Amino acid sequence: AGYTYEMAGEDATISSAMDDMILMLLLALVFMYLIMVAQFQSLLSPFIIMFCIPLAFTGGFIALFITGNELGIISMLGFIMLAGLIVNNGIVLIDYINQARREGMSKHEAIIDAGRTRLRPILMTAMTTILAMFTSAIGIGDGSDMIKPMAIAIIGGLVYGTIRTLIVIPCIYD
Repeated sequence: AGYTYEMAGEDATISSAMDDMILMLLLALVFMYLIMVAQFQSLLSPFIIMFCIPLAFTGGFIALFITGNELGIISMLGFIMLAGLIVNNGIVLIDYINQARREGMSKHEAIIDAGRTRLRPILMTAMTTILAMFTSAIGIGDGSDMIKPMAIAIIGGLVYGTIRTLIVIPCIYD
């Protein structure tokens, strides 16, 4: 008699956990937007900043694909973290542009000044996170294999998202 084995219980648990992660990501995005609306007292600036997130996610997916890692629960945690990390770049840029415009600069001058002035801080904050995740991404240390997909998603998302944010956000603002 042949026995058949099913992974229905484990598969159902993984599927449920993935659904929960997607819900958590959507809630994080909604709460980030609402907090930024309250902070900026505007609907437009946070909307512009939220364009950073798809750019970062694209970089995370590309990095996972290139390294041969799958999209799983751990890498989804990386995407949730990435959403919060990449929004900081947009906030720094948009806040400086708004501040310069309040001081009397034209929109175009404010965008160029923000690009020059905030490039270094944005790159420095991105590089510190990228370098901190690097040891996990290459698999150094006990248990690093488990969090490797998360680190790869964060690194790929930050590299691609930061470069694209510095180009796309000023264009959308203009």
